[in-house]
Amino acid sequence: IKRLPQQDQQIISHIWSLFGSAPANHRQLVLSGLLTQCCVPQLSFLSNHLQPLLRIDFLSITPPEIAFRILSYLDATSLCHAAQVCKSWKRLADDDVVWHRMCEQHIGLKCTKCGWGLPLLEKKKQQQQQPVAQASGSIASQTADESDHEEHDSSHDHELSSHPSPPNSTSSLSPTEATSSSSSSWLNRRRSASNDNDIDTERAQKRVRRSSRSPSPSGSGSRPKRAAPLFQSPEPPVKPAEVATKRPWKEIYSERLIVERNWRKRNYRQKVFRGHTDGVMCLQFDDSFLITGSYDNTVKVWNIETAECLRTLTGHALCVRALQFDEAKLITGSMDRTLRIWNYHTGQCIRTLQGHTDGVVTLDFDSRILASGSADSTIKIWNFATGECSTLKGHVDLINKVQIYKKKLLFSASDDTTVKLWDIATRTCLRTFTGHNGRVQCLQTSGDALISIIPERNHGKQESASNRARGPQAGVCSINRSGVVENTPPSPLQDPNSDTETRSMLPVVVTGGLDNTLKVWDVESGDCLSTRFGHVDGVWSLAFDKLRIVSGSLDKTIKVWDTESGRCLYTLAGHEGPVTCVGLGDTRIVSGSDDGVVFVWDYGVRT
Repeated sequence: IKRLPQQDQQIISHIWSLFGSAPANHRQLVLSGLLTQCCVPQLSFLSNHLQPLLRIDFLSITPPEIAFRILSYLDATSLCHAAQVCKSWKRLADDDVVWHRMCEQHIGLKCTKCGWGLPLLEKKKQQQQQPVAQASGSIASQTADESDHEEHDSSHDHELSSHPSPPNSTSSLSPTEATSSSSSSWLNRRRSASNDNDIDTERAQKRVRRSSRSPSPSGSGSRPKRAAPLFQSPEPPVKPAEVATKRPWKEIYSERLIVERNWRKRNYRQKVFRGHTDGVMCLQFDDSFLITGSYDNTVKVWNIETAECLRTLTGHALCVRALQFDEAKLITGSMDRTLRIWNYHTGQCIRTLQGHTDGVVTLDFDSRILASGSADSTIKIWNFATGECSTLKGHVDLINKVQIYKKKLLFSASDDTTVKLWDIATRTCLRTFTGHNGRVQCLQTSGDALISIIPERNHGKQESASNRARGPQAGVCSINRSGVVENTPPSPLQDPNSDTETRSMLPVVVTGGLDNTLKVWDVESGDCLSTRFGHVDGVWSLAFDKLRIVSGSLDKTIKVWDTESGRCLYTLAGHEGPVTCVGLGDTRIVSGSDDGVVFVWDYGVRT
């Protein structure tokens, strides 16, 4: 306009001022009149200049809280595309508020919108606390002959029998049968060690020595109970303090997305741990250590990153069949009928527990109690604080697995083909889960978490029919999500006549048996939600989280299943013997086999 003559500039400015001061309806009349007088090139000019003016950057003009709310409805791909629009959009789309919500929708569970779930990738530190009451001095060695144990077992409690001398051993496995002849021979071989005559002879000699030097003070042979701690917990090694670094939530999401893609595409690195001279029967791992127990009567502590054997724990007279550790201690169970408490950082055996009349096959502990299952068909509950032991009786065959549930309850699986739920305080069986056609070899509960499950329709119809057949007497013990026992009638999980899939968030227990199947059970109602078929031989071990189930079988394979749908995702092969134990982490599968080799299948981010 400055290039025009002064008179023209004044006229145009006057027209603009008149238009700017006119009311809205007058403006529209002026514009409509101008449009009727415009030619096609002028209308084209108006169109080209109006399109950019009509585009509104709604994210920039809205408050940040509303912009974040809008962006939270986008998926990860759309968020990344939004960040490429302009600098202001990138600043909003990369904000921690948006990606924190994205992580909440996906990490540790499956998103209801896209169906993807991402691993937690948090450090798996055991959160068990040390026992409340601990002995101030050294633990006195307490011995009792088997007659004392039997008397106390028949009543309510009995004191623990401990030996300061460390006999650590690994022995025969739980008696199981398989369909193939090779599996049967392997199982029979694993059963033979529990009846070792050398153990009986050694125990008889110890009883004679004990009776000769410590006669009973009274004819009844009873002794007063003392509230003594089970053991003096060793102090865990002090770790250097780590500097807390705050990472962007977008970076955290990206890292977990890479790991989940590795899981789906079977993109893993395999590490091999060799050192045992016989089959590996139990294992546990965290971010630093892998600990394995074997039929060679030893326990090995490994560096899980370098596969270096840090130390070997010896002392058991027969095979180590079960183990569990936290930051301070390791507890092992052996077919020599003993449990041992170790300081695995130094290799020192702290205490030996006796009480079972046959080999110890399984164990589980928390901050208060230790539960152990044995080939003598009993479960013993050892109290860390008081040193007392009680016995749960109800199974008629070997106990293959025990697991504490919600601190007050206990699950057990047995060779008698049943799974039982116990009330620890009252020592009563609340429910028996029946459905396996073979020995139930393994189980795991969801703990306090709720698992998304799509129940099979056939199972829903069968349970509905069975409930109708039971009629009004179907109101049995029900365990709510707080672990409280209630007498309420079971409610159906879904309408059996419905054609739509129903996802249920439930506390579940997953079991595996020598009938080659895995079963998922609803803890609250006792219903079998689904049965997974795929293995051609017995399922010996399993582990699961909210995203996937991992099972090891006598057919020498490991199968990875989708937890929600029950679909078998893929099969891992490589072991030359039956897969006897598996562990599952956010980025790893660890498997042990009768061939004495341990594999680590690492799906983590490459560094």
